[in-house]
Amino acid sequence: MSQEPGPSTKKPGDERAPCSVCGTSHRIRTLLRTTNLRPGLAAYLACGRDEGWVETARICRSCQAHGRHDMLVEQLESERGQLSAVEREIADKAARHLTLAEDIEREFAATTTWGQRLADRVSQIGGSWPFVIWFFAVMLVWVVVNGVMFTSNAFDPYPFILLNLLLSCLAAVQAPIIMMSQNRMNQRDRRQADQDFRVNLKAEIEVATLHEKVDHLLHAQWNRMVELQQLQLDLLQELARRRGSR
Repeated sequence: MSQEPGPSTKKPGDERAPCSVCGTSHRIRTLLRTTNLRPGLAAYLACGRDEGWVETARICRSCQAHGRHDMLVEQLESERGQLSAVEREIADKAARHLTLAEDIEREFAATTTWGQRLADRVSQIGGSWPFVIWFFAVMLVWVVVNGVMFTSNAFDPYPFILLNLLLSCLAAVQAPIIMMSQNRMNQRDRRQADQDFRVNLKAEIEVATLHEKVDHLLHAQWNRMVELQQLQLDLLQELARRRGSR
């Protein structure tokens, strides 16, 4: 015995429709109307399509993200020419609203070896006034002891050959250690400069996008206010006609 089909249990939000860009079927409530997009993005997506496509099209969020990415890349290429890999990466992250800021100091501190820490410490001590003062104090004591107090039994008589040897060895060892520390600091500074460039470029893109969004909202609100005022005028005119007809 056949049963009659019951009423449909599909909820109003479960209806499906294809995306106007990729053609993939999605729930209607997950699709975005192109009229609600920023005018620049809507115009970019409508490029090469039929007239009136923006007023009727619905797109999925994946196509919205890809369209935003492609539009940002084209805008950067028109401003900067051929983009580098870094600029393309920044455009991709800006389109997906991903963060770029990193703690460079913590990263370098986590990857510092024992030798690098020793080089930093030697560079820090060797480039300080206490080291210079102690250095001249030791030299003065050395000269006084070997040149004045013990003129006959001095362990390093004038012209202080042993002192010259020690100073030469100190300079020969200290200079490469300080250079190792400076090279590491230069590497950190280059990484910080690259990070600053990434953040600044993404900030420029986000600020430009924000200006466009605000302009779109102001334009939409203005049109809505005009419609409401026109509706109020129509109601007032209707009330005036009713009072005049009495």
